[in-house]
Amino acid sequence: MKLKLFLLAFIISGISIAQTGSLKGRVTDGISPIPFVNVIILNTGYGVGSDTNGYYAIRGIPTGEYNVRFTAVGWESQTFDIPIVTDRTMELNVVLTEKAIEVGTVEVTGSYIQDKRDTRTSLIDLNPRSAKILPGAGEDVFRTLQSLPGVLAPNDFSSQLIIRGSGPDQNLIIIDDIEVFNPYRLYGVVSMFNPDAVADVNLVTGGFPAKYGDRLSAVLDVTNREGITSRGFGGSLNASIVSANLVLEGRNPFGLRGSWLFNSRRTYYDLIIEPFVKSAGLVDENTTFPNFYDFQGKLVIGPYAGHKILLSAIISRDGVDVVSGEQRNTPDSIGVFNVTRNDLAGISWHYSPNKNFLNKFVVSYYKNNGTTDFDSKILDPSLNRSSFEDSIPDTLAPYLLALSFDATFSYSKYSVDDKISYLVGDHIIDAGVGADFMETVINFNFDLDPQLEAIFAANPQFRSVLTDLKDVKFYNKYRAYLQDNYKVTENFFLQPSLRFDYYDILDKAYFAPRLSFSYAFDDITTLRATWGIYYQSPGYEKLRDQGILYDLADEFTTLLNAEKAVHYVAGIERWLSSEWNIRLEGYYKDFTDLYIPNVVVGNLFVTEEIPGKNPKYPSGWTLPAVLQEDSTTQIPINGSNGEAYGFEILLAKRNVLNNSRLSGWISYALAFANRYENGVKFPFRFDQRNTVNVVLEYRINNWLEIGVRWQYGSGFPISEPLGIKPRIVLEDRNLDGILETPVIATRIGTANANGEEEVIYDIDYGNRKLNGRKPEYHRLDIRLNAFADYWGLDWVFYLDVINVYNRSNILNYDYFVTQNLVLEREPTTMFPILPTLGFSVRF
Repeated sequence: MKLKLFLLAFIISGISIAQTGSLKGRVTDGISPIPFVNVIILNTGYGVGSDTNGYYAIRGIPTGEYNVRFTAVGWESQTFDIPIVTDRTMELNVVLTEKAIEVGTVEVTGSYIQDKRDTRTSLIDLNPRSAKILPGAGEDVFRTLQSLPGVLAPNDFSSQLIIRGSGPDQNLIIIDDIEVFNPYRLYGVVSMFNPDAVADVNLVTGGFPAKYGDRLSAVLDVTNREGITSRGFGGSLNASIVSANLVLEGRNPFGLRGSWLFNSRRTYYDLIIEPFVKSAGLVDENTTFPNFYDFQGKLVIGPYAGHKILLSAIISRDGVDVVSGEQRNTPDSIGVFNVTRNDLAGISWHYSPNKNFLNKFVVSYYKNNGTTDFDSKILDPSLNRSSFEDSIPDTLAPYLLALSFDATFSYSKYSVDDKISYLVGDHIIDAGVGADFMETVINFNFDLDPQLEAIFAANPQFRSVLTDLKDVKFYNKYRAYLQDNYKVTENFFLQPSLRFDYYDILDKAYFAPRLSFSYAFDDITTLRATWGIYYQSPGYEKLRDQGILYDLADEFTTLLNAEKAVHYVAGIERWLSSEWNIRLEGYYKDFTDLYIPNVVVGNLFVTEEIPGKNPKYPSGWTLPAVLQEDSTTQIPINGSNGEAYGFEILLAKRNVLNNSRLSGWISYALAFANRYENGVKFPFRFDQRNTVNVVLEYRINNWLEIGVRWQYGSGFPISEPLGIKPRIVLEDRNLDGILETPVIATRIGTANANGEEEVIYDIDYGNRKLNGRKPEYHRLDIRLNAFADYWGLDWVFYLDVINVYNRSNILNYDYFVTQNLVLEREPTTMFPILPTLGFSVRF
């Protein structure tokens, strides 16, 4: 009886919370129906399209007053004020008037149509809903962007963005006008952006405007949305088997104009998977699985007489504490503790006394810091791991190598920016100034087995020297820009611009001119082109995406120049109909003064096989000889240049919120990316020649839709070995505490009748670097969304399946030496078939 009363109370409370209504009607020209009209409730996430008979219906709209806009290509747009009443369906029938097509004024739900005056090339404007429904993206903004032309993922486990032949450290990431250094959560698996709280996602993959700088490749500019103003409280909840996401929002609670929005996310691998792994003895009882939580908030005050105040804040924490258990079935043991934090606070004042002038003044603080303690014993990489999986850990001592390090880092930034937009005559003038005040602290301490040091030094896959590094730096960055978007004719627009940057860390200033234009052949076809110069400064804050540990002491950075890129981009876009759009774009990027580790003269130890002797033992090899050879350091120099060029095509049906059953896009990219060092040409490590993405969404009926995503990519470059060679290490033969005598390394406990122990072999790469390719990558993801209405709330239940046909895509290869001294390899693969269940509800 108590349970029944509880359920009844729960249902009644659910009904009382759901203050929603509906809107329906028909759109005609006065006689005949008009299909595919975009019906948009402004400043909300609600919208649909009329069906083939002109009918439309929107359910679950929160009670309040709204502006509803009706738009379609070839028809005059109309906007109506409509009240939405609780538990009632309002009917609004609309008659539209036909007009000449003007694409620049058309609003298409689920996409962004660039006005012909907008000269930006390579613009991708992502509807946040796409991140919610894209199969295999995990409702993540970054992973959704990876399905678009020119954007790649390093692998299945990373949400980093590889854009047109550039590394992720060369992308500028901005949220609410504030640059962030670490936009990831769960150590890069997902991004910091919550699609339920995002209003606008703009990615410019090349030729970005002068207001952006200090990056060579691309800009991702994200704006979190403001809360609803139609009522005091609302929100949504999204939960899956691995994470949960809560959004709360409403009118300004202090009796002022404006709104508030709060959202929080948390993973719970540590709550669900961790107990099972502990009970199996695979990890220590004190283990905490990787997890993260974050809190994001936005408070808006105004507008009042053209003034508006926006306050933003983010608090985030990633954590892991793992210790291998005694019952593990792998030879390695590992202990890792890490806590990483990302905190942000900003206040922005917007002032717009009239429609021709806008001033944005932003003050912000951002800090990314963390602590890591890593201790492990790993199986010698030259051995076949599968041969030791059933071994008892205590018997593996001769085959295990120690690797440990501890690290702390802290990157703090205070920023101030003032940006002005002014419309005067045929000119739109944008100008701004700003400054960053940086403090970076870094402290890395490494403890490596000497045999591991020998392995790392000989393997070109290791991009960074692992030696201790401790540094504290204070430096500032100053910037200013000016650009003018000038209407030359009715169809031709020119935008010259100039950017100034001063990098305190280099004690150098740079001017970066840029020029872009757009030409509209007609109302549905526009040509755009851009040329620009771009600079990027060094900094420890870029380490997360850079992947190389540079020593940025003053005596080194003052000798550096900023990295430089020149972009050439041209593209043409045409609307084939009110729904179908095609875009073709070509680009060329010229990179100079790229940073690489400095190479100095060092010692190389070599030995040669003695004919007729057994190469399994040291007696089969000559004594190690010392040769002079290049030795890599942590000191950066401007020692590399490169190029990236390619062609992209995107065919899209842009009606994601429309009642038309089919929507999505198909894209193809042909790309080339090369680097040059010391006169040697080799491919960029993320050079992918051919990339195909097919994304389709089909509405089966009014309660069920299916999404399909198939992606294909030719393989990334890898370094393939030349063969094998004896490992040479340094020993203290003089007992003076100095490792200075080169000897051939041997395996303890493998002595023959003469007392000789077996030689340890390493993989010999010679001078080979990125001389091979991984196999092609392809994957099919499917998502089913089921819509329901329970207790007056809008529910979505979904099943998302990654890698439906269980393709074994290669992450890397583990090379090993057999007992017969044969070099073999085993692949490490990425995601297998991976289903996920979840739901979301809006209240």
